Amino acid sequence: MREITYEVRGFLTVRRDSWRVPLSGSLAVHAEPGPGPFTGDLVLRPSSISRGILGVRIVRATVQIVPGSPVTGQIGPDGQLSATVTVDATITSARAAGWPLTSGDACRTAASAVVPLRSRPGFRLEQGGRLAGRYDRPPFTGCGWLTPVVNLLAAGPGNAAVIDLIPRTSHAGSADPGSRPDAP
Repeated sequence: MREITYEVRGFLTVRRDSWRVPLSGSLAVHAEPGPGPFTGDLVLRPSSISRGILGVRIVRATVQIVPGSPVTGQIGPDGQLSATVTVDATITSARAAGWPLTSGDACRTAASAVVPLRSRPGFRLEQGGRLAGRYDRPPFTGCGWLTPVVNLLAAGPGNAAVIDLIPRTSHAGSADPGSRPDAP
């Protein structure tokens, strides 16, 4: 079994592109050569999002996306990668016009979101590339008086995930960390 480690860059949309949550982190994939199943360990860093009017930030929040289980997937004979990751989201801090609204880890999704991801045909683990999919974001809980507002702004169907996998290392050797694969 080989392991390939990727830098992860991308974003999640919230409420059909109303907000974008940037994603960055790493993914270690464990797979046999050729088509077949794989598993992966995803680690994401906290993300900051903000909204402003006329250049003044009105709302700012920090969001932590945490995988609830390993990434599982399959590479088909045509090279198309299909994967599923289950994630939980926590709003670790939120401010409006400089005033704190919430902090800590209580404001979180009530259930895990299941995010299906797919590549275009011809995906090669050694080269990385782009994965994308649509998912439903579960409602949030524990946000105090903000819970209905957070759910109005963030929960619901039609969200997208777009992730670029940029190889760091592989079993056969190291990839050039400065190179970026062509995204399909």
